[in-house]
Parts: sequence; C-alpha cells; structure tokens
Amino acid sequence: MAPPCHVHGCAEPGGYKAPKSRDALHDYRWFCLEHIREHNQQWDFFAGLGSEEIEEFVKDAVTGHRPTWNRESRVRAQYNKLQDALYEFLNHGSSARKAAASPPLSGKIRKALCALDVEYPYTAQELKVQYRAMVKKHHPDANNGDKQSEETFKEVTAAYHYLLQQINSA
Repeated sequence: MAPPCHVHGCAEPGGYKAPKSRDALHDYRWFCLEHIREHNQQWDFFAGLGSEEIEEFVKDAVTGHRPTWNRESRVRAQYNKLQDALYEFLNHGSSARKAAASPPLSGKIRKALCALDVEYPYTAQELKVQYRAMVKKHHPDANNGDKQSEETFKEVTAAYHYLLQQINSA
C-alpha cells in the first residue's frame, strides 16, 4: 500500500516519489499523481547554482561524477614496470635500464625473430643453428602431417629467409 500524499490535506495515496532536494537525492517525499505533476513543473535541479558550477556539473556528468585519470600514462607506466620486471627475470637480475637500448625494429622483423626464437642482435650463424633445430622439430614428416606443425614450419622457414635477406642487404 502506498504512503499518503506529502501535500498537507491531500487524502490520495502517494504512489510517486520525488527527491527532497538536490543534496538529498535518495531521500524521498511521496506524492499523488496531481501533486507530482505540480512538483515536477516547479523542480529545478540547478536552482541556486551559478553558471560556472552548472558547467562543472555537466563536465563531471560525462564520467558519472567519478574521478578519472589519463589512461595512456597509467597503462604506459604499468607496461614499463612489467617490461622491466620481465627483463630482470629473464636476464638473472640485470636491469633493463643498464642494458644497451636496441634500435627500433619493424613489426615484421620482430615477428620473424619471435618465430625463430632469436634475440636481436643476431648473426647468420645463430639464425642457421636455430633454423635447423626448429625445422627438425616442426617438419611435417616428423609430425605425421600435423597441420599445426606444418604451419609453424612454414612460418619458421619464411622468417629465416626474411632475416637472412635483412643481413645480406645491410
């Protein structure tokens, strides 16, 4: 059963709720249909606020009035920390900051190095040794025609030839 209408002297049930004020949006008064219409006609959420305060409210409404941070800077900082920790783990404690910075590599070279599991800088001899080991492991004849091994074999072969071409063109 609905509470009685909040307007003094009204005997109708108050089936419609309205906030008491802008500062108490979760505290309600209950009105009947006629009085809720009157209340809504008179309600001004921004009453008493200046234009600068209204603009600030509208700006904050975009993010739901929650604090925000520059996403890119936070992600970049976390990425750098992860990279440093991973480098230290893989290189037995030596710091990534102390290591010589490698030149920027194209995505195709990085992909080829990853396919062959070789690190930059690399030599033709290192490529050859790693290529032979991976070919033995992933050759279709050695894996009873397994499609996944065949795809890996193709990637390794293409990566090897591409990296050799990069060495010869340098």
